[in-house]
Amino acid sequence: MGEFRETFEHELFHQKNPQLLHLLLNRFFNKKSEFICVTAFDNGEIIYANKSFSERLGYESDELKGLTAFDLHAWDGAAQRDAFKAKLAAQGCVEDLVLNPRDKYGRTLTFILSVETVTIDGVQCNLSVGRDITKVTAIENYRYESVQEELLQTIRSMDALVIKMKRRADNEFYYVLAEGRIAEEFGYTTANSYGRTVRELFPGRMEKEGDLYERVWRGETVSLEFELMGRMLYKTLSPSREHGAITGIFGSAVDITERKNMEKMLRVSELNAALGQLAAGAAHEIRNPLTAVSGFVQLLGEQLKAQGLGGQSYIPLILSELARINDLVSEMLRLRKPKESSVARLNASALLQELLPLIYVDANMQNTQLDLSGLTGEDADILANGAQLKQVVLNLCKNGLEAMGSGGTLALAVRRDGRKAAIVVKDSGPGIPPDVLEKLFMPFFTTKPSGNGLGLFISRQIVLEMGGELTLHADSTGTEAVIAFPAEPDRIEASER
Repeated sequence: MGEFRETFEHELFHQKNPQLLHLLLNRFFNKKSEFICVTAFDNGEIIYANKSFSERLGYESDELKGLTAFDLHAWDGAAQRDAFKAKLAAQGCVEDLVLNPRDKYGRTLTFILSVETVTIDGVQCNLSVGRDITKVTAIENYRYESVQEELLQTIRSMDALVIKMKRRADNEFYYVLAEGRIAEEFGYTTANSYGRTVRELFPGRMEKEGDLYERVWRGETVSLEFELMGRMLYKTLSPSREHGAITGIFGSAVDITERKNMEKMLRVSELNAALGQLAAGAAHEIRNPLTAVSGFVQLLGEQLKAQGLGGQSYIPLILSELARINDLVSEMLRLRKPKESSVARLNASALLQELLPLIYVDANMQNTQLDLSGLTGEDADILANGAQLKQVVLNLCKNGLEAMGSGGTLALAVRRDGRKAAIVVKDSGPGIPPDVLEKLFMPFFTTKPSGNGLGLFISRQIVLEMGGELTLHADSTGTEAVIAFPAEPDRIEASER
């Protein structure tokens, strides 16, 4: 190869071979190049390099002679070099080849080259022309990293959740990105979720959403609502593509808890308004004749007694039933449009302590044990109307005692969970079937032979008016009623100002 190098230089510099000069200059100028280099096709040995090429690599021209692309660390390995040679042999030319050789001092450079096979004096060679884009690449990398960091900071400041998932060889989806305020609040940021699968982070989620992930992987965009740690999120998933192929799943989610609560309150408000109109009219129409009937029944009883006639024993029963109707009418009047409840700061544990004497009486009558281990005196201040809240708690205790019958245990507790404080009433009864549980807050729905179906509905309305929430949870161990209120200090302080 040394003899051919001498021949090449002789033809180029001494004989000024016009064909060779034309070949080199044509490639050099057409490609708007900065340097030119000729290497042996077989082993990549440098035969010729112009001054610009040598200077960029920090070598003298003579120092480059005999070196190969491997000596300059231009290839990552033999496999990359062999793949390039095969492509060059098949096409005769490779455009926009990006290589990262190292200069004499070990610094990595970035060259963009156009390479073609040429035959010079019967020897097959590679003719490379190109430009040094090291600085351009560094600037682009800096800009990309700056934009990426700016984008990441923007995502982190958003009141949302932004995720990206990829798929492993075993078809499990794993997280490569999880950012946003929601991610930080829940503790699922990129730092502690990267590489972990959906199954690992959220057991049971794949069983519910696995089919949706598969649809996204096939190219669809899907949206869904789901609950995470007590908050409702609206999530959109779409395919992430690279060079036209789906390589991952991109997702974003926003917190719609407040919106869902507003929708729920609006539905309740509309229902209350309609029921209120019905109740007000019905109560008026029923109470007037009811008063007259009660008066006449009492008069009838007095006449029967005075005349010594039979049937007097039925009078108390009739009056009792009329009184029950009157109580029902009173309950119906509460269904009118709700008014603002007057709330004050109170301690949930202290409120239960005040109710214990009344609850003990009912519990003793049914031979029921009270479990007060949950009344730990934990600081659980809430904003509520004390009198109305007591009414709700007593109603829930009454329901629990009736569900258990004789025996059993009624547990009372106060819980503090993050931003919420809750009063809990749990019985050890048989529980409630799911299809019945979802209907218990509907007006006039009851499972009791003597119930009117308004107790739980009105209790929930009272709690909602105070800014709280009443929920029921049931399983084979019994039923748990939870009255939850926000317990944020800023809300309490704002109310007291």
